[in-house]
Amino acid sequence: MNTPKNSQVGNEYDLFAFAQKESEALKERLFELYILYNLSKNLNVSLQLNELFHNTINVLKESLKIEDFCFMLIDEGCNELKMWKADDSGFGEIKGITFKVGEGISGLVAETGEPILIPDTSKDPRFLFYKGTMPDIGSFLSIPLKLNNDKVIGVLNVHKNETNAFKDTDKMWFMAIAQNVAVAIERARNYEHAQRISMVDELTRLYTRRYFLESCQREYSQAERCGEFFSIILVGIDHFKYFNDTYGHMLGDEVLRRLAAVLKLNVRQSDVVARYGGEEFIILLPGTNKPGAVANAEKLRSAIEKDLAIEVGNGQKEKVTITAGVACYPADGKTVEEITASADRFLYLGKKSGRNKVVSTATDIKVAIPEKREANRYLAALKIVSGLHQLQSIEIKTDSTWNMCTIKDLSKMGFRGEVEFAAKIGNVYSGKMILNTDDHKSDNFSIRVAFAKRMRQNRYQIGAEIVDGRDNWKRLFTQTTH
Repeated sequence: MNTPKNSQVGNEYDLFAFAQKESEALKERLFELYILYNLSKNLNVSLQLNELFHNTINVLKESLKIEDFCFMLIDEGCNELKMWKADDSGFGEIKGITFKVGEGISGLVAETGEPILIPDTSKDPRFLFYKGTMPDIGSFLSIPLKLNNDKVIGVLNVHKNETNAFKDTDKMWFMAIAQNVAVAIERARNYEHAQRISMVDELTRLYTRRYFLESCQREYSQAERCGEFFSIILVGIDHFKYFNDTYGHMLGDEVLRRLAAVLKLNVRQSDVVARYGGEEFIILLPGTNKPGAVANAEKLRSAIEKDLAIEVGNGQKEKVTITAGVACYPADGKTVEEITASADRFLYLGKKSGRNKVVSTATDIKVAIPEKREANRYLAALKIVSGLHQLQSIEIKTDSTWNMCTIKDLSKMGFRGEVEFAAKIGNVYSGKMILNTDDHKSDNFSIRVAFAKRMRQNRYQIGAEIVDGRDNWKRLFTQTTH
């Protein structure tokens, strides 16, 4: 039996239409795969969250022609969805909007991990129009940002003004996009967290020395190119070794933490405060000249002297003071290394000339600088600025009279000085430290004269070793020399 001609033509037409439809579907599928490939390739090189978002919006806008969208991420501290990024036109209106997990369509998607498509928002009471801030949305698609372990970290919301703008198949397509974005966000977060750890000192929560030097190098390049200036303040805690030796390292750590907090509170947002090493801190002041930096350093010194005291037990407190060295580009150096070295030299001068001060030029204070920062014996003046109280002098008792001793140098075992009585070699005398505070008990010790020489009438040079009260002497030595 022959097939009618019209029927054969109809079958051929149906076959052609089917093939054409399948071809279009295949083309669409290939296009989707191509977009996913490009998105994945771009996201894989995005280690910064801002760069990641930029690469994502290029796909949404240029390839998919999506103009209205936003990303909301879950803040696990309060279990809320908060706005992360959005298209430029709508972000200003909705950037402060938050949803509790489970609240509204976005909250439901975050809670269930399942996408929700709303063809006509006016017919779905669950849709909140971003709490009334965007009333012109006609159709809405919310996709979970889900990691490979199915953990939801946020949502991708896509919306259009017209109704029925999305097909049901769009859900699966955007799910593939959202998963790529979610994995990239988590990777970028982990990278930035690792970067922050490497840049932040664990104890003080200030920046590290490495981060400071990188910031300083950038500032130096800017200043050199544009003929500008910047300054550095190098801060050292006075007598920090005294805190550690006397009260232990836990209290020493508390001193570091408390001081770091005061420094952060008293600088500009643009300044970079870092822990430089040990008990030293360093501050970068962009665009600040020498007088401005000195004023800032003095403000810090004064605030710390006035407000920072550490509880040491039994209701007692110990004051904390700092010494600061200030250097400026280009006056104090032509490179970052030279400027930092100048600040370090000025800090050293400040410590050797009494501490608790700001030094910004070598001519401010005349102190001989030895080749090495440390020596076995330390020069001392009649009035020694020492510890958390100022040591006015040492007095030595003969019979019932206390005689002032001018200290020339100190060691861990004794000292060399001048007195106004005829000290005899081998004699043992009582000694005490006179402080500049009335409420502080004097520290007593005993000495044995190991050397004595008459210099002039009623003036004798002596060398003495400590024979009793060595703990008190050790504290004095630590205060005076560190």
